[in-house]
Amino acid sequence: MTQREKIVMHVSQMITSLGVKSVRMDDVAAEMSMSKRTLYEMFGDKEELLYESMAYLIDERGRTLSEKTKECENMMEVLLVSVRELCGNGIASELEQRLSYNLKKFYPGVYDRVRRYHSECGLKGLKYALDKCGAEGLLDPNADIELMAQLFLVTMGVFINDGNNTLPMNTTREDAFAVMTINFLRGLSSVKGLQVIDQVLAREPKSGSKR
Repeated sequence: MTQREKIVMHVSQMITSLGVKSVRMDDVAAEMSMSKRTLYEMFGDKEELLYESMAYLIDERGRTLSEKTKECENMMEVLLVSVRELCGNGIASELEQRLSYNLKKFYPGVYDRVRRYHSECGLKGLKYALDKCGAEGLLDPNADIELMAQLFLVTMGVFINDGNNTLPMNTTREDAFAVMTINFLRGLSSVKGLQVIDQVLAREPKSGSKR
């Protein structure tokens, strides 16, 4: 691991434990046993360091999901298990909501870059997974994967970030997210894909939500 990578990892931990406002370049330099001048030479300014550290957190969540889905038999199962993990941990946890709010308030430029990076990673990952599902014969061969992936992520982005959504009583945002994602996958699936979805969902614990 390079010195730059160590600094980014360290600051990402500071962000999750202290928040973005509490990250000071003096503290980072002292804790990494380096001069503040060297730190600025490496990153240019605090905003670049914050951006790279937030991007690291996004990538780390992806690595965690990859680890939890490595035993899956096909890519459709990977997608469904990923939905379960995201919903189990909260599609946007209290910590993530607080970080997003403070980043937007105090570092709007970094916030915009992080949002773009998150969207790009989401689209790239979803398109890769759907292409893999298609290669495995799990999707309708006539489906426009790129268009559907873009539309899905736009819809989910509005749903997750809009706090004014009204849901039925006793339905959480996680329940709604799971239902919308599963229905999205069903709409793209071949007969074989639908069978895989039903098989995976049959193994899931029953909840109060209808899927």
